Amino acid sequence: MTKTLQPGEPGTLRLLRAYGDQLVCVRYRTSGSGEERLTTVELVIDRTVIRKRGHQIVAFKIYEREARLRREALKLGAWFDATTGLWNLARHDVLHLGLRHRIAIPREQMLREEMSSSSNKLPRLAK
Repeated sequence: MTKTLQPGEPGTLRLLRAYGDQLVCVRYRTSGSGEERLTTVELVIDRTVIRKRGHQIVAFKIYEREARLRREALKLGAWFDATTGLWNLARHDVLHLGLRHRIAIPREQMLREEMSSSSNKLPRLAK
């Protein structure tokens, strides 16, 4: 038999004081033989934000001669940006079209990569 209690319920207060906001729940179980009661806790150890890359809008290239591909992209909701000459669409849709190799690198990312590669080429000073 298992009983699951939420933090703050009677039977969890001592563990709530010990674990605080990390405590998700307390479970009271019986051993397989039924001779012992086991108390287990579920704790939050790490919490990070999930970045869903699939919803990220990316710019990509469709050439003028690719009318069929342009129509497919438009059906998926793509739009053309005349200032950049690139199409924009959700990343997962661009990948679905098989156009990963045509995704444009944002200017900021290109500058970061140039800076990191140039800093690796600086001469080392002698100590």
